[in-house]
Amino acid sequence: MKHLIIICLLALLTPTITAQKKSKKEKKAEHKAMLEKQTRKLVDSKTFQFCVSQMLPANGSVRVLTTDYNVVLQNDTVNSYLPYFGRAYFVQYGSGESPMTFKTPITDYFAQTDKRDGYLIRFSAKNKSDKINFTFKISTNGSSTLSVTSTNRQSISYYGKLEGVGKE
Repeated sequence: MKHLIIICLLALLTPTITAQKKSKKEKKAEHKAMLEKQTRKLVDSKTFQFCVSQMLPANGSVRVLTTDYNVVLQNDTVNSYLPYFGRAYFVQYGSGESPMTFKTPITDYFAQTDKRDGYLIRFSAKNKSDKINFTFKISTNGSSTLSVTSTNRQSISYYGKLEGVGKE
């Protein structure tokens, strides 16, 4: 009698246990959908943080960064904290800090969905003596490329990940 009860319980519980387990494919698809939703939300809100992991100067090789550098966009203000390596055509006398470190309002904001299911965001900002153009290419999973062009310096690119503001 005991064996019959145990067999009946196992027969009843087995379908529910196997139904609760998700395959790797399903978990991966859910994770991808969650990243896409999160990225779209960040881009649409115009409030995000671009965390830099690598940089590519115009005349050089890729450099892996060990310090936390970022660009924070909040509505109509950019807070840029980026390193710069490259040729400067004009340097303000006595300047010792990076030309990519500033907080200022943005102009000429433009955002669109990219051809390959990503996003393209462009805007301009003016630091003490230079107009700087930012171009973000953001994939749906949040990985991003930032190209920075300037009137007084060579262009430079950064690679990293898009995150919510205040997230570490």
